[in-house]
Amino acid sequence: MKQTDSPQFPHCEAVLVSVGGAPAPILKVLESHRPLYVWYFCSGDSRKIADQIHAQLTWRPDRDFIEVERFEELEVCYRELRLHLPELLRKWKVAPETVLVDYSGGTKAMSAALVLAATELFQQFSYVGGAQREKAGLGIVVDGQERVLYQSNPWSELAIREVERVRDLWDNGLFESAARVLEQTAPRVPQRPLFETLASVAHGTAARHRLDFGHTAERLGPAVKDIPKLYDRIADPRRYDRVADFGLLDFVKRSLSICQACKTEEVSVDLMREILDNALRTAKQGRYEDAAARLYRAMEMQAQLWLSEASNGSFINGHLRKNARVPAALAGWEPSRPNEDGEVKLSLELCFCAIHRLGDARAEKVMNDLRLGRKGSRWRRATEKRNASILAHGVAPISADGFNEMKEIAAEFLGFDLTREANPIPDFDTRWVSSRS
Repeated sequence: MKQTDSPQFPHCEAVLVSVGGAPAPILKVLESHRPLYVWYFCSGDSRKIADQIHAQLTWRPDRDFIEVERFEELEVCYRELRLHLPELLRKWKVAPETVLVDYSGGTKAMSAALVLAATELFQQFSYVGGAQREKAGLGIVVDGQERVLYQSNPWSELAIREVERVRDLWDNGLFESAARVLEQTAPRVPQRPLFETLASVAHGTAARHRLDFGHTAERLGPAVKDIPKLYDRIADPRRYDRVADFGLLDFVKRSLSICQACKTEEVSVDLMREILDNALRTAKQGRYEDAAARLYRAMEMQAQLWLSEASNGSFINGHLRKNARVPAALAGWEPSRPNEDGEVKLSLELCFCAIHRLGDARAEKVMNDLRLGRKGSRWRRATEKRNASILAHGVAPISADGFNEMKEIAAEFLGFDLTREANPIPDFDTRWVSSRS
């Protein structure tokens, strides 16, 4: 907590003081700032002291009171302050950043509660001390020897609780919620640009997680430029010390590159791998319905990619290209005949059937399994659970076991590495916030 004995804060519109004991310290603070509003936090007994203090002021500020009866109980004092402080701000139309909080007076419980409650709202604090005290230096400050100590909000300096909250939200895949906490915190901390940039990174990561690759680029593009300015200790950007940001810039650049590669009208290996990673992240959140939908789409993409290669590009995204001819190996095959719209579109299983007909061995494992029939086919058993799920065509939710069954056949039949994400989103590193130039 930064501390000084000279006022370093802007003009105060309001001063919130705890009252109890000698009035001189409170008068010292109020006369130093001459605010428009004085808010007294007092007990029933110290209300009289507050009235006496107000009567001695040499100007006439508006006043208000937060009065607590059980003034020696920390919980009660804290609860009353949390209840009434927002009401005072609304009633008097005062901005929190223009309030000075002085916790010199009152019982120890009142002072402690005032600091606890006020750190959630205000930035400026003061305490009246002095070199000379009664009772051999252990009592109250001798009148006329008061010295006001100004202190900043330690919460604003460190934002420890909120950074921990951001970490927990981020690590559980709640990137949008993490972004909102960072945005709400930014105006209250000295490192506002850093928090705002991290909020943009969180928004961009949220967009990536929901497969909104265009919005990802909008958020992460500016962050790539801002991060070196926020962390760099070297003026020359070519000598940027990446250790200083603990991998943040590398992660953002990699995310941006991945999302740019995924912005395509055609199925691609990059997009398929990103969807597989997304399925694994979504499953970690316990959202097995969503995870299964993503995994199924990645399996379908693999079939479409193989079909495109096996047909020399005649099929794209499982559709026969416009004006392309059906490959000879598929001629006369019922699924390759145009539908009523004149299109040839193949489902997941039919893509593998077509790949097999085109002589591509990559479909063999799937085809061998399908030949076992509906009851014996592991492929059918797993994919039909997805087709019967709530987000597909049925009402049966997919469980963790159902998703893991899909993972097993996808890894075995299609060669997917589903033991880990290929391009993971790292856990939130709290050093991203604490390490700054």
